[in-house]
Amino acid sequence: MSTGSPPVHVVVVGAGITGLACAHRLLTLDPTIKVTLLEASDRIGGLIRTTPFAGLPAVDEAADAFLLRVPSARDLAHAVGLGDVLTSPAVAQASVWRGRLHPLPESLLLGVPTRLAPLGRSRLLSARGKIRAGLEPLVPRTSIDNDCLGAYMRKRLGNEVHEMLIDPLVGSIYAADTDNFSLRGMPQLSELATEGRSLIISARKRPKPAAHGTETPVFAAPIGGMQQLVDATLDAVTRLGATVLTNERVTSVERTATGVVVQTSSGSHHCDHVVLAGPARHTGEWLAATAPNAGRLLREWEHASVVMVTLAVPKRSLPRAAVGSGYLVPKPVQRFVTAVSFASQKWAHLDSDSTAVLRVSLGRDGMPLHHHSDDELQSFTLADLKMHLGVDLNPSAVRVTRWVESFPQYRPQHFDRVAHVEAHLAVELPTAHLAGASYRGIGIPACIQQANDVAMRIIDEISAR
Repeated sequence: MSTGSPPVHVVVVGAGITGLACAHRLLTLDPTIKVTLLEASDRIGGLIRTTPFAGLPAVDEAADAFLLRVPSARDLAHAVGLGDVLTSPAVAQASVWRGRLHPLPESLLLGVPTRLAPLGRSRLLSARGKIRAGLEPLVPRTSIDNDCLGAYMRKRLGNEVHEMLIDPLVGSIYAADTDNFSLRGMPQLSELATEGRSLIISARKRPKPAAHGTETPVFAAPIGGMQQLVDATLDAVTRLGATVLTNERVTSVERTATGVVVQTSSGSHHCDHVVLAGPARHTGEWLAATAPNAGRLLREWEHASVVMVTLAVPKRSLPRAAVGSGYLVPKPVQRFVTAVSFASQKWAHLDSDSTAVLRVSLGRDGMPLHHHSDDELQSFTLADLKMHLGVDLNPSAVRVTRWVESFPQYRPQHFDRVAHVEAHLAVELPTAHLAGASYRGIGIPACIQQANDVAMRIIDEISAR
């Protein structure tokens, strides 16, 4: 960029954690860049939200932690001044409900046993299911060409391990039906599948878990909830000079002779680069005229809807079996509830002598429930909890949160579809960049990593001019 020329202008569409992280990385790398962040709603944070509940100052309404194995979220938290307020779950032991609560066997990697002895001792699986899993090292190599997580895991480990362990664990993270989900969409499992013929043998070669009670934390979160990460990042990008506009609903993204113009409900934003950090389906609508091939593919993306029902109940009303961080409900025995987090046991700062907080997830891919009323959803929740825990719960506070089309579904061959979209976009709108949960990773660390990668790519393109 020559001396005296106007600053490069980057518009970031979507002020969820992806958009915020991208703005932060851009301005950290090059403070001379002009960054405008556009958000369609009246709040910042996208699918992260933390609000007061039942006398507690901050209880998450969606994700309540981020994974530490991928360092991007932890690094962002430190960069925006939250390093000293990160905390990890007080308990990590989860259960699976199958007639009663069964603790998850030890030594699992997203449901794949790294050792067979703990699986053999568990009462969650039948003898037949255990034997079938134990034969996995003898099963001939299984092709991964169809990129279907469910089909691959059923063939390797049998239906029961898949339905009682792998599918509940993956499904609870992504509201997914793993029989219609990309194997490559779960990097840890995909790595095992490509390392060797046998999943169990490959898993055994991984570093062994630490002795009980000395485990390195897997998850972390700001003690003020995940919204604290959003707010701190927003403060940081604002201090760095970004312009953040809410209630700016994008209507189209168009190519011009000198760059890109982002049309919104209230005006136009001319820029050199645009980062599209919203859901794929909406992005496809914005690109319909200027990038028709990319737009058409993006409009075909599918997203699952979920509901989070948060309850405050008398602590004494929970049965003894309600221990650990919570439990999962496998699809063969699901009615409405898919997972339950004992939030006040999971997080020490939410614990109290008298009240327990439960965060209950309902709905998933193929089972939308968000259209039901609050009363109906509360009724579904309490009925399922009675079936699972054997007690009637009388909540003193209830909060119902709907996340409509909130979880992009990574169908088999998902990453090939992403590559096709990006190839079309490189021709049709080359200074547009995709980032976010719809594309190369759904979790918070993956979204932040995508944001960082896009920011670096823009910086490289600017430097090459």
